[in-house]
Amino acid sequence: MEEVTKLEIYLDVLFMENVIINFLILFVTAKLSKINVSSLRLAIGAMIGALYVIILVLLPGMKIYGTLIAKVLLSFAIIAVTFSPEKIKGFLKTLVMFYISTFVFAGASFAFIYFNQNGGFVRNGIIYVFGRSKLSLILMSVISAGIVIKIVVEILSNRFVKEKLLLPIKISFENNFIELNALVDTGNSLHDPLTNMPVIIVEFCAIKDVLPPDIQTIFKDSMENDFDSISNVISQSKWYSRFRLIPFTSIGKDNGMLIGFKPDLIEIGENEERKGVKDVVVGIYNKALSRNESYRALLNPELV
Repeated sequence: MEEVTKLEIYLDVLFMENVIINFLILFVTAKLSKINVSSLRLAIGAMIGALYVIILVLLPGMKIYGTLIAKVLLSFAIIAVTFSPEKIKGFLKTLVMFYISTFVFAGASFAFIYFNQNGGFVRNGIIYVFGRSKLSLILMSVISAGIVIKIVVEILSNRFVKEKLLLPIKISFENNFIELNALVDTGNSLHDPLTNMPVIIVEFCAIKDVLPPDIQTIFKDSMENDFDSISNVISQSKWYSRFRLIPFTSIGKDNGMLIGFKPDLIEIGENEERKGVKDVVVGIYNKALSRNESYRALLNPELV
């Protein structure tokens, strides 16, 4: 304890060490957030963090600078100056990545100090390291932090990938509408052969309430493969101009045919990200598309 108390701290060395550490942490944050940022901005953000450390060292009696609020405001300033996010969502995402990078780096530093038996201590949230292997400790800590964070991000991305591929859609047709979840299906490249419009495949049971009664009869009586009956029903329907026959190929079925129709409007997404699409055709499928009904439609990726 006495040795730590008498330890001399060189401010210029401490400043440069923290600039390097902060620069590398911000660099990892930029990579994980997939943000292109110049080295100059990274350096400016790193120096802001390093100046804060110097203030804590020079003014140990000013406890306000070491409070949680002060540290949160500092991180806000670093993110704002370094990355200049335009939207709050982007700002918060980058801020979370910055915190994760910082916490993982701190944990890696402690681990290397322990296993390498380097001297060091913590005061006011600042890690002080002394010994001959300062640079190697910094580099190994940042590399380890980057690897750990990358693995965590990939695991979380794989875990939620299905949720990201599911989008709510609203199909409007003749003053009726239906809302359901659709899966963005990269294998769905269907287009209406007449208009070349992309096709959304929807379960009949999910969309039957917006269909005319005569069209519903085709699927209720399982006549969707009887082309003569289909042609007869559609030709006599008052909405016949809206309906299409869409050829498709799938496993075990080389010459399939879907009955489709052109809706008034399809809205894809939710809230501020919702967009309306008119140039689209809805293909009707008379079976379930998912076992647990997590989605009732297959969305053409061109529409996203």
